[in-house]
Amino acid sequence: MFLLFLFVSSLSIVDGWVPLHSRYVIHHKVCMNNYDHAKEYFDFYNEFKQPIFTGGLYDSPVDYKTFAEKNSDSYLLFEKNLKRLQEANTLLSNKNNTLKLGLNKYADIVDFDNDYTTDLMINTISKDDISPKTYLKFLQMPIPYIDGVFNKDKLRKYNWNDTDMLSPVKNQGRCGSCWAFSATTALETFMRVRNYSVGRLSEQELVDCSTKNYGCNGGMMHTAFDYIIENGGLYDNNDYKYIAETQNCSKPMNISKVNGSGMSKYKFVIPNSILDMKLSVLQNPVTIAVDADNIYFRFYKDGIIDVPMNVSKTLNHAVLLVGYDYDDQGEYWIIQNSWGKKWGINGFCKIRIQPDEGTLLCQSYGVYPTK
Repeated sequence: MFLLFLFVSSLSIVDGWVPLHSRYVIHHKVCMNNYDHAKEYFDFYNEFKQPIFTGGLYDSPVDYKTFAEKNSDSYLLFEKNLKRLQEANTLLSNKNNTLKLGLNKYADIVDFDNDYTTDLMINTISKDDISPKTYLKFLQMPIPYIDGVFNKDKLRKYNWNDTDMLSPVKNQGRCGSCWAFSATTALETFMRVRNYSVGRLSEQELVDCSTKNYGCNGGMMHTAFDYIIENGGLYDNNDYKYIAETQNCSKPMNISKVNGSGMSKYKFVIPNSILDMKLSVLQNPVTIAVDADNIYFRFYKDGIIDVPMNVSKTLNHAVLLVGYDYDDQGEYWIIQNSWGKKWGINGFCKIRIQPDEGTLLCQSYGVYPTK
């Protein structure tokens, strides 16, 4: 079994990179599994699932193998992902890449051999939805673009985390509602900049009521903004609570929308334009899309995601661009995710700025409120 794993695993590495989807299948048989990583599984379960009281069956010293056997399906997927993480981290280290991967709550949930994951968007984002007028955006206010080309030092770094305008990291749960989360979080900052008081807007209202989108199956941030414009804003999350499921639209009675949430305009980022992406995020955090269906993003822990652009094919996850910075290797984007604070760097990650569509296609689609 182990030799077979090594042989097939070696076939899955192309040019030294772990592919987006490893297509080999290892058929584990519970009765033949030695549960070699039972201790790691127990520690993972304790941290990311639920605390385990070590009494009775799991009296000290804990019988890790027994615990793993009791949760065999969960353990087997955990084991497969753990081996992939270890293999990927070795390759990244050998390439002197700063990116580090680590276990998180998805270790016994995500199967890269399965095309379907419930927290990514089934209905993916397309650049075709971007307004053609966007490509002429620089003609409206040419001076910042000209200045950005000839005075690049003015655009060296910026981070909305350095202000008190950015919302805390949220958690979308097992629902492909990332489009709603990035839209509300962008709008919350937009409101604070304009001196409106806001806690958390209702993502659930968008999930249930934005008919141009698909609830937990995905959506687009500009159509989320369309809903907000057409409906005079959003309710507070306390009045229309998030449940991570698509349900019938049921707006609260006798409760007003949050004051100041009724935006009226938004702008797209010029696709593949690093300059316009920088200038846009200076105005407001920008809702952008990435390919999250890969080991580099899913199990991101630290460092900068700096992988070849050809590992990505689909925009299946929405995040929030909150700034950019640089290191000895070049520039990188600063991203706020909606997978909770135990993912990445307290809910954030860094993605290397590359030409054209960028790392994980992150420079393909972006939109933000303007009025």
